[in-house]
Amino acid sequence: MTRTSSQESSPVRPLVSAGDEWAGGRDSRVSVFRITEPAPPISLQAPSLIFYGVVDGQTVISAADRPSRSLTPGESVLVPPLQTVRAEFPTADCTPARWVALKINRTRVETLLERLGTVRPPDTRQGGRSEEGPFCAVQGDDGMERTLRQIGGLFRKDPPHRDALLDLSVQQLIIRLLRTRAYSLLVEGLSRHSASGGIAAAVQYIHDHLDRHISIDELVDEACMSKSSFYRHFGDRFEMSPLEYIRKERARRARTMLSDPSNTVADVSHALGFSSTSHFIDMFKEHEGRTPKQYQLEEADPPSSGEG
Repeated sequence: MTRTSSQESSPVRPLVSAGDEWAGGRDSRVSVFRITEPAPPISLQAPSLIFYGVVDGQTVISAADRPSRSLTPGESVLVPPLQTVRAEFPTADCTPARWVALKINRTRVETLLERLGTVRPPDTRQGGRSEEGPFCAVQGDDGMERTLRQIGGLFRKDPPHRDALLDLSVQQLIIRLLRTRAYSLLVEGLSRHSASGGIAAAVQYIHDHLDRHISIDELVDEACMSKSSFYRHFGDRFEMSPLEYIRKERARRARTMLSDPSNTVADVSHALGFSSTSHFIDMFKEHEGRTPKQYQLEEADPPSSGEG
């Protein structure tokens, strides 16, 4: 079942990796974001295939070596695993931007295909393959816009059985996407047999298991690679070792958890699977240059930017 995570009451922030900002099962996770004032461009990247669909306002998506794409309500993009795109909201000061973000797991797509039988997009080109690049833009229609608004409405109204209703809406959304030029990305682009797909699977595994010790052997198995190939491809992609990446992500998740004053340092240490609080404190200080408690106090009482 799909569960929810709404950011509508929070200031918009970069989704460098979506690990602890999502809720729900492994098959699909959904969030709704709302931007009500001008903001710097947001960097979007995740270890999963991500769908971004505009509900209200205007969103401009861009990436290196690719023309920007302006999206209006009902339009959307799919961003492949580990690709980075930028999102800007040029009219947020007068028309708030609201968009649905959905993490898509191959299991969900395969299950739907088994139920639907053969599905081919109507605009098949060269076997239906979508263009290569950092994102795949999908033109909107009335049905897609209705589905996106339905998801946005479920977040706002919180009706009975909301999770079940959202799960049905997500299923409807993916079925609609399978009838567009995004078909090959949904069906073929999630393959774990390529190097990028294997690294994406390993990174997703890291994000899903930050609450315990993660061994290199587990990651190698998840990526379906030899250990030497895994180290090489991981280093090429992130310019750091897998263990360094794990420590960085634990520090990032710790920052998010410490921003909630109800979480103690010991709570966060335990939630992230550290054998001792002192070990957690040492790790955090190494990455942040301050202790977890200092970070939490500064977050609660940020220094004034003015003089006097």
